[in-house]
Amino acid sequence: MKLNTERETQVHAGYGFNFFEPPKPKPETHEEPKESIYTMVPTPQVIKPEQSTVPSFTSQPQQEVYEIPNFGTFRNFILDSKSFCDIDIPGKQIYLNPVIAEQQIILIPGWRGSGKTWFALSLADAITRRLNFGPWEADEAVPVMYVDGELPPGDLQERIFLLNPTQEMKQPLYIYNDCFMSSKGVKRASLLDVIWQNDLKDTLLDLGVKVVFFDNISSLSPEIDENKKSDWDPINQWLLELRFAGITSVLLHHTGKEGKQRGTSGREDNLDMVIMLKQPPDYTPEKGCDFTVSFSKARVSHKYLPLLVDIRFTMGTTPEGFVKWGWSNAKTAIRETVISMLKEGCNYNDIIAATGITKGRISQIKKEMAKQ
Repeated sequence: MKLNTERETQVHAGYGFNFFEPPKPKPETHEEPKESIYTMVPTPQVIKPEQSTVPSFTSQPQQEVYEIPNFGTFRNFILDSKSFCDIDIPGKQIYLNPVIAEQQIILIPGWRGSGKTWFALSLADAITRRLNFGPWEADEAVPVMYVDGELPPGDLQERIFLLNPTQEMKQPLYIYNDCFMSSKGVKRASLLDVIWQNDLKDTLLDLGVKVVFFDNISSLSPEIDENKKSDWDPINQWLLELRFAGITSVLLHHTGKEGKQRGTSGREDNLDMVIMLKQPPDYTPEKGCDFTVSFSKARVSHKYLPLLVDIRFTMGTTPEGFVKWGWSNAKTAIRETVISMLKEGCNYNDIIAATGITKGRISQIKKEMAKQ
């Protein structure tokens, strides 16, 4: 800060006034000093016209209480556990209980052609319309963005229309279709491109988007070596940035030959949820979207764990030709199938082929039948 004199003298931490040229006040305007947030040293008062223009050798400015600023140094915000727990932190918003909530990173792996896009679009549609999906209850409607990296725009249009023909919703569903954007001269989408990352993040924040879907890792991260964790790390750090900004990311991915998500296991390190789409034992291609959802990782409150059961989803159509979903508890459905086949006199090998369960489980169900 500078005092107003004919020859301005810089004021330092020791209050070094120029005693050879007493300060002369300006006649009309008096600018109050601003306290710096970067120093604990208080700022001296401006000498006003009615005060003496000759500073005292003995007087010292009154010390003020230092308060921790809203932003500051590394040390400011390292707290003991009691102080940390005393912080007033808003509760986490849940959008689709318990599978999608605020500040999550979610992976949805499935085999090719399983219906990942239909499933993800249905989740996005349910969140924006505040509709229950399967056994999962909608809690909060929020803006969503769907980033599609492979479908032609016409195909994506058709799917969105079949899910919601009226396009009535409580919050907007924004569509980023890479094929359409590319046709307009926009650079191809890439999770590896820092400029694209920054542009998308800024757009998400500007639009108030709370959940963003990426369909899918393969199409949106060209040239990545899926087996190298080091190749995934830059993307992972950006997803953490989105989490810290209050945005949930949902990534679609393919499974490998062993039925697990393809590529490095390090991709799962910072994930909150892994929602696997598995092929049912009795699946046939003519059934279309028919899969079992299971959770291989779930970072949720203990009270929600009972809700994370295997669910079988089957997509059908209404009489008008629009999409509708059927769902059932997968284990309950398997048990009913086994009971039905046992009553029909089917042998164990036929039941195993139809349901994929073990002989031991079939024997257990058979004993339960006898007790009833």
